[in-house]
Amino acid sequence: MKDCVQCKQPFNFKTHNQKYCSKECCRLATNKKIMQKYYIKKQRLAGAERLCANCKNQLSRYNSDTKCTMCQELERKNKSNIAKGNIQDVISKLGKAKSM
Repeated sequence: MKDCVQCKQPFNFKTHNQKYCSKECCRLATNKKIMQKYYIKKQRLAGAERLCANCKNQLSRYNSDTKCTMCQELERKNKSNIAKGNIQDVISKLGKAKSM
């Protein structure tokens, strides 16, 4: 038995990841999520103050992300550098294995 995420009533689930007891509860939850996204976007476009999750600088109303462009670029570069480092480690290990 599980509790429905929408109506909180217990129900017998048919699959391990089932969240809702009925199609009606699923539809209501989906509509609720859609409306939440709509109002968040409406507030953002109206100029509600939002801050970058990393550096706390104010975000533009046109930036739909939670991070500013500079932080996104830094994150992208860091991921790229980590990937390059991993590739270089593999290459150096292969070179050492061949020389043995």
